[in-house]
Amino acid sequence: MSSHKPTYEVYNGVSTEDVPSAGFGWSRFGRTGIQIAGWLSVFVLLMYHFGNHTGHVETVWLTVLAVVIALGLIIHLLQPKLPQVRTVTARNQPPGHQEPDWMYEQKTSTGHYAQLTDAELRAINIEPSRVAHLRSVDSAEGRHAVRADSAHRTTVAPAPNGGAIKASSLAHD
Repeated sequence: MSSHKPTYEVYNGVSTEDVPSAGFGWSRFGRTGIQIAGWLSVFVLLMYHFGNHTGHVETVWLTVLAVVIALGLIIHLLQPKLPQVRTVTARNQPPGHQEPDWMYEQKTSTGHYAQLTDAELRAINIEPSRVAHLRSVDSAEGRHAVRADSAHRTTVAPAPNGGAIKASSLAHD
């Protein structure tokens, strides 16, 4: 039976997963080789100015191309640390940070999931009657209370004897 999983090859320490053209040999050139070839190209482009041509357009284009290549070589040589490299991202966490076990909390209705209303539980495809025994019950509010900051008021009644719930659409104002 054939497998459709991609297989990756490694050429001189470079995987085709990281650099798809690694097999063509472009990854074999070191930084020094690129710099030497680039500066030789700039030199050749500037040497084209000395010849028996009388046009000025060729001179301008040769100079512009040589300057663009030289700028690229300088950037390649210095490898500036651009601002996006140093920015703090959402993945950075303080030392000692312990990420909550979100799957466990969702399945046991603990942590952040303990404070969700019935409507919020339904929004993440959890039927409130199925996790009622896991949720903490506040006697003042009741099991099907709606938060005061909720935009819509909803009346929900538990299904009798664990039966099916019939959904009906209600028009909101």
